[in-house]
Amino acid sequence: MLSWAEFRGALLALGGLLVLVFAVIVVHPGLPGELLLQSLRFHLILAGLGLAVLTMIVGARWRGGLLLAIVLAAGVHGALYVMEFQQRRVDYAGPPAATLDFLSFNVLTGNRRSEELVQSILADPPDVALIMETPGIEDYLDQVATVLPYRAGCSRSETCDISLHSSIPFDSFEVRDLPPLGRERVVIGKITVAGQGVTVVGIHLSKPYYDNTSEIELWLINRMLSEIEGPLILAGDFNSASWTDPVAEIGRSQNLAPGPTQPATWPVRLGPLGVPIDNMFTRGSAQIMSLVSGDSHGSNHRPLRAEIGLYPAED
Repeated sequence: MLSWAEFRGALLALGGLLVLVFAVIVVHPGLPGELLLQSLRFHLILAGLGLAVLTMIVGARWRGGLLLAIVLAAGVHGALYVMEFQQRRVDYAGPPAATLDFLSFNVLTGNRRSEELVQSILADPPDVALIMETPGIEDYLDQVATVLPYRAGCSRSETCDISLHSSIPFDSFEVRDLPPLGRERVVIGKITVAGQGVTVVGIHLSKPYYDNTSEIELWLINRMLSEIEGPLILAGDFNSASWTDPVAEIGRSQNLAPGPTQPATWPVRLGPLGVPIDNMFTRGSAQIMSLVSGDSHGSNHRPLRAEIGLYPAED
């Protein structure tokens, strides 16, 4: 049984560890796994607030107050990332020229409820669906094609990961491998909706603890996006929140705007208290008007469903 002094000492030790974690998050020294810590920054901030208050309650008022100040500073630092993205949203005076119902979903390879998941798509089909880990529903792609007959990606099971399904014909499309790990994890499809052209780019990044491989992937994706002109939708499984440095950097470079909210998608059990590691952004005269997450149907991710407005391009 811990004595009162030992309990207070343990709290102070935890506080010191948390300060070190915040230092890694802010400085970004390039350590493996730091992107995961950045994605969890707001959860760590909430934990830090509770720890600071508890530290002051047990009598370490000055040290608890110092921890509280550091936690609040970390909160402001994280909020700046969110605000920077939100400031890129445009307040359009009129309605969009066209709208697009868009679904982005990592369905999970090996999903045991894959038939149920596909039936949910068939019951309320979007205009366009981006699917990651497509082998999870590969047995049901013919059924998906009854409502979304145009497909880019997963022509070969051996290399299949990402696919784009549409009720609207593609003007053009391509599927690319994503170095350094390879496999088909980038899909690019151009469509025209009511006279408004838009390019949809779907990506599936690596886990954030694979020696920062996802940073290399985002650098390559940034170069790809620079070659694309006109309105753009970028969506997929980033395995990182928008308030991580690499995602924020591609946001600045490509002038990407988020939705009005950023719903949590992982882990599924936490529901709205989770982390938005699946993301959706737009550029140019495309803008996300609404964005919600839905039922996972056996996946380890929740899907994102958006209504995207396509506005006339300004002269």
